[in-house]
Formats: sequence, C-alpha cells, structure tokens
Amino acid sequence: MKPPRLDAPTRAAVDWTLRLDPERATPEDRQAFAAWLAADPRHVAAWQRVNGLLQQPLADLQRAEVRSPGQLDAAKRALDTPASAQRRRLLGGLSLLALGLSGTAAVDRLVPLHGLLADHHTSTAQRKSVTLADGTQLILNARTALDVHFNDTRRRIHLLEGELLAQVAADPLRPFVIVTAQGQVKASETRLLVRQETGRSLVSVLRQDAWLQQRDGSETLLHPGQAAWFDERGMRPADASLLTRATWSQGYLESRDEPLGRLIEAMRPYYPGLLRISPAAAEIRTFGIFQVDDIHQALRSLAETLPVRVTSYGPLLTTIDRT
Repeated sequence: MKPPRLDAPTRAAVDWTLRLDPERATPEDRQAFAAWLAADPRHVAAWQRVNGLLQQPLADLQRAEVRSPGQLDAAKRALDTPASAQRRRLLGGLSLLALGLSGTAAVDRLVPLHGLLADHHTSTAQRKSVTLADGTQLILNARTALDVHFNDTRRRIHLLEGELLAQVAADPLRPFVIVTAQGQVKASETRLLVRQETGRSLVSVLRQDAWLQQRDGSETLLHPGQAAWFDERGMRPADASLLTRATWSQGYLESRDEPLGRLIEAMRPYYPGLLRISPAAAEIRTFGIFQVDDIHQALRSLAETLPVRVTSYGPLLTTIDRT
C-alpha cells in the first residue's frame, strides 16, 4: 500500500520546525513564522500536530495516530529521513519535550500566541523600538505584547504581557497611562519600566515621578529610583535589582550579588524552550554581565564560573543544577 503523503500545511510545519532552530533563526524568521501561523487555522493545526507527535512519550504515539490517522508515519518519515542528519537530531531533541512542553506550548515559546493580535508584540529573543504618535519612545522586551489607545483626551497603553521601557513625551493635557492586569501607572513626562507577570506587575521609575494606582483605587506617588510590585493583595516596594533596571534594552543583564534564580528568570524571554533551574542552584549568588542576544553563551558562562551543571537536551530544553 502506498504510504500517506504529507499535506502542504504539515510539510510547511516540518520546514518551520527546522528553520526555527534557535541557533540559526533570526527575528525575521520568527516574524515570518508568526505571519504564516496567523494566516490560516490549518497552519496552527498542522504545527500542533507535527510538534505534538514529536513531543509525546512512545506510549502515547498510538493514541496520536488515532487522533490523526496517517500523519504519524508521515511526520516521522519527514523528520527522520536519512538524507537529513539535522532532522534526526531534531527528532531526538524534541522527543525530550515530553518532560513538560506540549505542542501548543512549543509554538508559544517561539511566538507568544497571546500577543499575535496585539498592536505591537515581540517574539522570543526579540526586542523592538516603537515611536508613538505623541513622540513617546517605547522599547519592548522579548515576549511582550501591548495595545495602544490614543484619543484627544488620553494616552493609554495596555500591557498584555512582558515588559516595556517608556520615555514618555510631555503632554500637559493628556496624562500617559500604562495599564496592567493589576492596576495602572500614570505620568505626564517620565522614564519608567513596567513589567506584567502572571498574577503581578512591576513598575520601576527611572526619571521624574509617576503615580501607581491599584485596582482598589488607592494611589501611591513613586519618585525616581523607586520600584514596586503590585497585585490583588496590594503594593510592596521592590528592591533594586536586575529586574528593576532596564539594561536588557541595551542587550545585557547585569547581576550584582543576586540569586541565580532571578537571573534565569530574566533570561527566560530570550530562550525558546524550557529553562529549568533546581531550588539549590537558584540560591547561588551571581555577579557579572550577561549578553541576552547570545543566551547559549550566557548559559555556558554560568557553567564555567559557578558551581552548577548546565545540561541541554536538544535545542528546546535546558536544566541547571547545583554540582
């Protein structure tokens, strides 16, 4: 019997899996992938199907074949052809993602799906500069998404996820507001950093004052050099650290006697897979400057200078343990 043939979306999904190798993929590649993914629901389904088949334990492969008859053998042959050593390595690496990265999660690690329809967004390992209509300058960190709402009476940014650095242009008639899920930051002219995490937000004021308004309506005036976390339970001051500084906008992270876990947290937006650290390793104190545009070199540097073991399982999973 003739073996099933790969349909065009599945063949394209296989090609994208190879093209998005983190050691070679460019920001342009990731943007093109995002456009391909958004162009047709069949592209999303094909991407999830191919990656889902690769990322399941062997015991689950039979069930995958039931869900998608014929595609299992087709995808396996396409990725394990003897003519492509890269495809064989990729198959071996991606199979390890059964440790926790589903097909949808694999897509999201490269191009955050939540932000695809936002006014401005960045992919993993990508930064972006934006000049708004009023002259305000924004720098988006990796894996950031935001919407812009300007009219005659207000200037409002809705930060959906990630982190931004804003150099706010003066406008005495329209205060500038950055909204997160936990509250909002208001200013007339300032330079500040705002970060949206799951369940909490961070604001760090770098120049002039800004008002932090929480969801319960309470307001706090923050001066230059002050930073605060805020969530449903209220606000608390944030210590000066690599999370409250904006050196990432210049392509590096500067750690000054900080826990390794905090440094890894700041590196995650630049790593296209799972970056896991053990609790023991997370407590190690770190010093140094780490280039985020070469995250693999940064991880090698950690292994060379700290009592940790950095182990990569293919291109999309790295673990960090104390030696």
